[in-house]
Amino acid sequence: MRKRIDPGHDEDATLLAGWMYADLLLGLMVIFLATISFVPIDNFISKSLVKANYKQVDKAFNFNRGLSLVYDKFDAAGLEKDIEAFKKREGLDNDSEIIFAQILGGYDPKTEDVENGRNRALQYSFSLTEDKNGLFRNASVTAGGESGLKKDQIALRLTFVSKLK
Repeated sequence: MRKRIDPGHDEDATLLAGWMYADLLLGLMVIFLATISFVPIDNFISKSLVKANYKQVDKAFNFNRGLSLVYDKFDAAGLEKDIEAFKKREGLDNDSEIIFAQILGGYDPKTEDVENGRNRALQYSFSLTEDKNGLFRNASVTAGGESGLKKDQIALRLTFVSKLK
């Protein structure tokens, strides 16, 4: 005679959970090993990993020196002359432009704080933007104060780049 199923006791599947978890990990391991086996072995030794497919714009070299100038007053003609001399001396193209300018205003730390130097730098930067030659048209400008400069001095740190052609 057949035994009746007791409706109060369902089948317990918790014993199978461990095996299902192990099968899942085994499946993930197989997928991982299958995909990693397609990576070439000498890819880690290859020198072509760091090569990029791009062209340098300016005579195939990176220019990593900037121009630092110190002025006592705003002189647009003198600034333009100094920049042209720097381009010529360093072998930069005539159409290379300034992309970054850091302007530092001098201050006396005994009687002033850094804000006074920063304000002098900001006033100088306003004069640069009003200048007609447009040297700083595409430049990103930051202003700050420097206690190493005299109270009436302004320092310029300029970074150049060649125009994209």
